[in-house]
Amino acid sequence: MATPSPSPRPLSPGRAFLYYSTLRLLLLLVVFGVLLALGLETLLAVGGAVLISALLSLVLLRRQREAFTAASIARADERRAAKQARRARLDDSAS
Repeated sequence: MATPSPSPRPLSPGRAFLYYSTLRLLLLLVVFGVLLALGLETLLAVGGAVLISALLSLVLLRRQREAFTAASIARADERRAAKQARRARLDDSAS
């Protein structure tokens, strides 16, 4: 019987953002290179690459974008809970 592999540790919001941004940049560069190879002028290739890579990233990088969003929400929830705990301790010590 195969043992299930441990679930991967979730990325921190900073790492998730860096990973997503790196993939977006690589996608932009690949599209730019393809457009240049097709013979488009540089300025037109830059504009086209920005538009095309933005549309492609909506589809191709959905999982990474959702991971970044989930990590950001989890971090905000942790900070909110810690803040409430500090306030409760301050209220208890002030009473």
